Amino acid sequence: MIASELISNVVPVLKPEDTCLQALNWMELFRVSHLPMEQGKMYLGLVDDEMIYAHGDLNDRLDVLQIPVEGTFVYENYHIYDVICLAAGSLLSVVPVLDRKNNFVGSITLTDILRHLDTLLCVDQPGGILVLEVNRIDYSLAEVAQIVEYNEARVLSCYVSGNRDSQQLQITLKINTLNVDPILDTFIRYGYTVKNSFVTGEEEQDS
Repeated sequence: MIASELISNVVPVLKPEDTCLQALNWMELFRVSHLPMEQGKMYLGLVDDEMIYAHGDLNDRLDVLQIPVEGTFVYENYHIYDVICLAAGSLLSVVPVLDRKNNFVGSITLTDILRHLDTLLCVDQPGGILVLEVNRIDYSLAEVAQIVEYNEARVLSCYVSGNRDSQQLQITLKINTLNVDPILDTFIRYGYTVKNSFVTGEEEQDS
């Protein structure tokens, strides 16, 4: 799933001649704190509400502001993970998308990202969710999948997280069965710690 597939058609685009007040009104209407600005097809940067409030005079045109360009956009062939990385790392409510000529193509909102994450993580698929912990050095995705498949199930999605200073990794699995107990027993036999398991959205087990 790439950036060009996530673009929203509802987010307005600002022009240099628009006023600061107009930009704030659009932000309030669309419930965002950032909006892209373009001239012709050229991307000029990302305007945010804090920048406008810091400037002070709401009647001024946007082109009097120092609007950042670098680090405020993704290219249209970037993966959704890159989009999420930029949005989360820079706390953006809107992520502009450019082509390789730096022409503005469109914008992605946080709502667009969440809607597509639903599909990416198989959230809408029936099944169980397992949260496991294992030593970082012992982690093997092949082994994890093998344990699940040994119990006649399939991994629908997998998310691995861990603190850089910790020797432990946490593995979150979405599997295609509600009968998670045999799978949990097998993971325990292989030395995994079961942190949580969920079935149809309800927490089933804590440790």
